[in-house]
Amino acid sequence: MKSSDHICIIGGGIIGISAAFYLSSLGHSNITIFEQCGIACHSSGKAGGFLARKWCDETDLRNLARASYDLHMDLKTEYPDLDYRCVDTYQVNTSEKLGDKSKTQTPIKWITDDHITSTKLLDTSDHTAKVSPKLLCNKLLSVAQSRGVKVNISKVLDVKKSDGRVTHLFTSNCTEHVSVDVLVVAAGPWTTTFIHKHFPEYPLPAPRPQTRAHSVVLRPNNTVGTECLFQYHTTGRGTVDPEIYPVADGTVYVCGEVDYVDLPDNPLDIKPDSTKCDDLINQAGYAAKCLSSADVVAKQACYLPGSHDDLPIIGKVPGSHNVWIATGHTFWGILNGPATGKCLAELILSGKSKTCDVEPFSPDRFL
Repeated sequence: MKSSDHICIIGGGIIGISAAFYLSSLGHSNITIFEQCGIACHSSGKAGGFLARKWCDETDLRNLARASYDLHMDLKTEYPDLDYRCVDTYQVNTSEKLGDKSKTQTPIKWITDDHITSTKLLDTSDHTAKVSPKLLCNKLLSVAQSRGVKVNISKVLDVKKSDGRVTHLFTSNCTEHVSVDVLVVAAGPWTTTFIHKHFPEYPLPAPRPQTRAHSVVLRPNNTVGTECLFQYHTTGRGTVDPEIYPVADGTVYVCGEVDYVDLPDNPLDIKPDSTKCDDLINQAGYAAKCLSSADVVAKQACYLPGSHDDLPIIGKVPGSHNVWIATGHTFWGILNGPATGKCLAELILSGKSKTCDVEPFSPDRFL
């Protein structure tokens, strides 16, 4: 493709920004990101940012996840101002009943053992890490903008097509159509709706019921450690499994409660179920008392971008000459964002992905 070709990316989250970052690092800078609300305004700004090198090894995500973890470590070295932290990761089993302290001593200094029944090291700092997703998105975008990438805060309302190609976009803040040579749709859980509306000839199956995931950000009064915790908490009603991630700024991120609610058209209309957020705080308090009394910085929710077969969708839209799609990363979006973006960049510019094989994620699989 020519250096003057205009690449338009719909979606200002980790996937779209990573695509722009790596496209511009490979020398193509005539790129515009279209985002209707703001950069990382949805799941990329509300995710926990847990990273694991090997946790997808038994799945089709193995190569993508390992390649992306390595890219995260490269970014950690290249941009020291990002708050990457390599961390030990533990499973912490808790119960509403008081435990036997003499049998449940834990190596994790900042949690309390009153209700802990056991702990287990899941992985070490050699293979698991934590990053603040919104800070990461803003940093990658800033670098991409320094190379010439532009951001347009508007919603893409319509596309103009000719002979299997998208030629123009019509957006909410432009009176004229925007010319486009390559279109990348990376709009998270809104991607499927966009494809169904504008490319009905491609039979992309609808994802399974939209999953709304809740999280809270807490600021405890005392200092906590760096360990990430996967808690399994037993109650009289069953077992719940919140995840607890200390953040470099002294806050603690807790996530885990999900439900299935229709996806709003506007990310800013997404509201959490306050009861589910309160449940997360209560559950985490059984692992660390300091979280029960912590100040609540945020109660929030976001939707996991899914697919019909629970695998990412990465590649060219069948039947189109210049439309690419990247979505369906569920809860591994932050982990797999950099490799997805770099693979897309390589596919668009050279026709082949060198970073890893993305054939298992081809949109062709739904034909």
